[in-house]
Amino acid sequence: MKELITRYHSPAITPLELGDLWVGNHILWYAMQEENFPTVLRGVVESLRRGEGATESDGPIPAIIKYFDSLYVAGGGSQEPGMRAALSALEFPVSFSRTPDYPGERGGLSLLAQTGAGWVCDLGQSSFKICATERMRFERDHQQLPIRTAQPVESIEGQRRALRDWLSGALRTFATQCAAPEAMLFALPSRVNDDAVPDATSYIGMGGDDTLIVDIIAAAGLKPVAVLVMNDAELAALDALAEPELKYCEKTLVLTLGFGLGSALVKRRPPGRVYYGL
Repeated sequence: MKELITRYHSPAITPLELGDLWVGNHILWYAMQEENFPTVLRGVVESLRRGEGATESDGPIPAIIKYFDSLYVAGGGSQEPGMRAALSALEFPVSFSRTPDYPGERGGLSLLAQTGAGWVCDLGQSSFKICATERMRFERDHQQLPIRTAQPVESIEGQRRALRDWLSGALRTFATQCAAPEAMLFALPSRVNDDAVPDATSYIGMGGDDTLIVDIIAAAGLKPVAVLVMNDAELAALDALAEPELKYCEKTLVLTLGFGLGSALVKRRPPGRVYYGL
């Protein structure tokens, strides 16, 4: 089964890490908790467009971000009070996901349709969402799956078992409502290496767990199928690529707002060029 798992890379999408971008004397993740976050985020987007900024983990932002000409916003946090008004005030095209709670649904299903009907499985920090001909959302039980902290953990293996139980149970439940998939796409809430292994997340023990997806598919009783794996912001970027409002834009910054902030950059070859001044 493991040989069927592939790290998917779209040539049009560059994953980014901006959640730990410095904003004043703290990082962007902490700014998300502040009441004026929509205004703060608008200022951050303007700075990124000028090529300014640095993250705690990687230092100066990648040069590829500079001069993006549009913004695409997804995730439940995009619906927070004031967010749409604050970002819509930017001087370049801003588009919001048509399915903010299921970012990447349209693009993910379209990608899977190339090989047959499939399931898009989007693991976030607070819920697990599955889309096909139906949709289901499964909320994280923080008693069973507490948020990872810097404190020592007694049983990483126990947490890995709990995560597998939750996710495989969700897949089994979904299988009662939808036909078995011919392919699957899994989006994970972390960096994902070329071997489709996730980096650390808020789920204890998820970082470096190289059999997670194989195990949950088997535990759910599903037949082995080809599985594409990507970061959850890359999944949202698939939707941004298909967004008609942005078809004339060459570089789109994608932000997903939820428990944290995910990001990616879309580069497309539009049928014409429209330039928006800085």
